[in-house]
Amino acid sequence: MTVPVRIDTAVQTGCLEPSVADFFSDDRAAGTVIGTCAAGGAIRLGCDVERQIAIDHGALRFQPLITPGWQRQGIAYGPFRRQAGLVMAVSITNGHNTSQGSPIPEHILRRFHRWAVGPNTDPWPRRLVAWARAPRKKATVRRFLWWIRSTSRTYRLPNHNENLAIGWFSSEAPKDPLVDGCGFIVHAAEGENGELWTRVGERCLSAFRQMKNIEIHYLVALRETGAVYYAAAMEGAHGVAAVPMMRPIAIDPFNTDALVYAGVHQCVLGQIGFRVDTRVHAIQIQRLEDFARPFGTAHAGDSLTGNGTLEDMAELGGIWRVWDGHIHRTGAGASTRDDQAMAILDPGASSGLIHLLVDTGQAAAAAGLVWRARDHENFWLLKVSVEGCDLLRVEQGVETAVASDKQRRLKPNSTHSLQVLDAHGQIGCYLDGDRLFDSWFESEFLEDATCVGIWLNGGGLRLRDFEAHPRAVSMPPEMQFDAPWLRFGEDVEYADDFVGVSGGLAGRAPPKGKHSWERTLGVGFVDVDGIGAARVRGTRESPDPGRSLYTLPWDQSEFADLEVTITPPGSARGQRHYCRAGLVFWQDDANYLTFTTYLDDVYNGASIALFTKRHDFEELYDAVWTMLWKKIDWGKPFQLRIVFDGERFVVFVDGEPIMQRTLKDIYPDDPRLRITRIGLATNWEWGTDTGSEFSAFTARR
Repeated sequence: MTVPVRIDTAVQTGCLEPSVADFFSDDRAAGTVIGTCAAGGAIRLGCDVERQIAIDHGALRFQPLITPGWQRQGIAYGPFRRQAGLVMAVSITNGHNTSQGSPIPEHILRRFHRWAVGPNTDPWPRRLVAWARAPRKKATVRRFLWWIRSTSRTYRLPNHNENLAIGWFSSEAPKDPLVDGCGFIVHAAEGENGELWTRVGERCLSAFRQMKNIEIHYLVALRETGAVYYAAAMEGAHGVAAVPMMRPIAIDPFNTDALVYAGVHQCVLGQIGFRVDTRVHAIQIQRLEDFARPFGTAHAGDSLTGNGTLEDMAELGGIWRVWDGHIHRTGAGASTRDDQAMAILDPGASSGLIHLLVDTGQAAAAAGLVWRARDHENFWLLKVSVEGCDLLRVEQGVETAVASDKQRRLKPNSTHSLQVLDAHGQIGCYLDGDRLFDSWFESEFLEDATCVGIWLNGGGLRLRDFEAHPRAVSMPPEMQFDAPWLRFGEDVEYADDFVGVSGGLAGRAPPKGKHSWERTLGVGFVDVDGIGAARVRGTRESPDPGRSLYTLPWDQSEFADLEVTITPPGSARGQRHYCRAGLVFWQDDANYLTFTTYLDDVYNGASIALFTKRHDFEELYDAVWTMLWKKIDWGKPFQLRIVFDGERFVVFVDGEPIMQRTLKDIYPDDPRLRITRIGLATNWEWGTDTGSEFSAFTARR
């Protein structure tokens, strides 16, 4: 529902003061959030067509829509009058960054059969009784009814590949955030999980892919025209800076909406029947002077307007040095009469976001950005012209063409946005928000060089509003969020290198630890080779028979930090080898969590998935996972580490945090899991393991 009366009143009496701090401390049932007041009095606007928005355990909850689409689920605040320095910050764990609206392939009769039998082949009466006794049976009914209703409709629904929008929009429930306002958009990238977009002019700029399912802080700072985008997460997260720093993601120099609403909007959650809720931890809105000043968080910037030559002090970042030709300031921007001219600034640190506006005339001309410059013979150069775009690497004065794009080009008598992203080992080049060359580039050449600048040749074009931002800047102290939960173990309780006597894993005593391994669940076998590996007894012809758990006793029920190296079987796709190996946290045979790998020929990309068994009942489609693209591959060892306190967990693969949740995100009423055993797991996930190897197992307390 919406609250138009309050909006009309706000418009009539003047826009709201830009001061909102909503930390969702007031529990509210599904369907009762819109229209209520946040702490401080701000009204929660938005839309909740299916009455699925709730607040519990200190966070807003978006539950999956039966009918996906925009203008159906979202929260908003406002309206606010646009002004430079108006900042919206959001801390959120998106349900799945790879969420898509698409048909569910499993037939409903097959679903009934699997639900009754399940991966553990429990007799149906026992499973029915267990579910009836479970504290979350109402939630399970709701989820099952959601699945039936959504399944019945998916055959006639359009596909939705963008699932989340965060930012400033022209209404409290934007019809399509892809063409409205200044916002972040999360695009489903299938095997690469998520792709982060931002609105730039009439386009959505693709900042990076392989965005993992973790808590992320987003910040959108308005300017008099357009906005600047930032993002942050925990240490080691792909594509963003580590809290308390944030990464400048992109600049939009075009949007001019006078009245705006700060909003978080969900289009679709889940994928082919899988589902998990989105959790919004906090939303803050303020006007901040540091973002209101010219160029905001940039460490170099100049409007390039005025009179005289460019060999003078820049507005920010030091003195311009002209390396080639002559560049003149004019009232409309910088220009040159030479065949080519280049000027640079040295802000003293590497730049991660460089932006420039190019105003073209009738005559053919070219312009460009210079970055990673060490001297006049070593730098990177992005050129754009009426003939196309070129990316050049200049080394010892010799130009090397890295890429060329003849489809995208400057247009006569137009204003163009030219920007470069250079952070986390990846270079992206953009014209008016379109990614040039249809690729990102990885190169260490001059990675630590600090000079940035402009390049142009004759003609009637003008360059203006040049700015360069560091690869990371501090989050504003006025808008600090709680750091994402993370705790590592300090004392090693068990360590097993699987060296020594060969044989079955059951009964083996780790070199460090007081107890021996036991097979706690299942009929599969894990064999120790005695030289450093424990191998799942499975082949292509005779795979592992299903879920098997090998565990060790654990006496610290409220925390465990597990780590193991896993080598998937085989050496390449197409060999019919499958990996389903991972780790388990066990309370009893009715309550445990498995975190296992999915690597299979049928899907282009691997994943780590959490399967929860609680109160003797398990729903496969309540699994939570993250796609990992090529981070896990056949024959390639990878390190899986999971820290878990009975409620919160963080999953790492080769040191990168790839999934972060609380169990209450999945089942709000479930109690904490008491950890009584820990260990190794193999699982069924549309197939079973064909011989993965475990090595270097460690359990810390």
